[in-house]
Amino acid sequence: MKNMGSLIKKLKNDVRGSAVVEATLIIPVFLFAMLSFYNMCRCKLAEGIIYEAAAETAEYMAEYSYISEPDLLIPGIVFPEYIDNKVLVDESVTGGVKGIYFLGTIPRDDEDYVVLKVNYSLKISLPFLPNLTKDRQIVIRQRAYIGEGEETGKEEAKNEDRYVYVTDNKDVYHESRMCSYLNLSIRTASVAYAINNGYTACEFCGDKCLDTVYVTDSGGRYHSSMNCGGLKRTVYRVKLGQVSGLPGCSRCTD
Repeated sequence: MKNMGSLIKKLKNDVRGSAVVEATLIIPVFLFAMLSFYNMCRCKLAEGIIYEAAAETAEYMAEYSYISEPDLLIPGIVFPEYIDNKVLVDESVTGGVKGIYFLGTIPRDDEDYVVLKVNYSLKISLPFLPNLTKDRQIVIRQRAYIGEGEETGKEEAKNEDRYVYVTDNKDVYHESRMCSYLNLSIRTASVAYAINNGYTACEFCGDKCLDTVYVTDSGGRYHSSMNCGGLKRTVYRVKLGQVSGLPGCSRCTD
């Protein structure tokens, strides 16, 4: 009986030891898989943000073609304004937003199309495998809005298939992505200045305001933080027919 008890005790110790060994092997593999999945998701999200910005830039170039001659400088000027999450792109792209190039872009080809080429190097961040990159290119071909005289331009403006811009509130639609209502100019001010100039406290962060607050020229609230949701604009590009019934913005629509 004494030998049997010793054997049982030895078997229990062996089971515990094997469990520790298994955990030692499995946990690093699990962590590696989870970190890899997380980083790959961030890369995909960054790619989506870049593609959306490229689509917006191509649309802007197409609209710009109606009023001016093609200009190769436009993508470099306009594209950064359409990046919704610059921090993520800076972390995911070699050189950040400034590392995105437009080599091979054709402002208007022989068939009156804008051909936008967006080139960048995506950083693949995997545990224990640093400095991996993958060259990426986005090519968007968008028909230029050149029109055929004033009457044609008016008819095209009434076409419900043209794109406009709306925010989460969907109170108005905007003709231009560069409208000042969509690109807020935020500045600091004192609470006394804000109140004296007709601003009221933000319903989200107004109770946290100290002496210095944040205001915009087009808004009517003052805020305690620049990260307040009231100072953010999530902009969507949709067809006018999808938002029928909405009035046009007083600043960027006729």
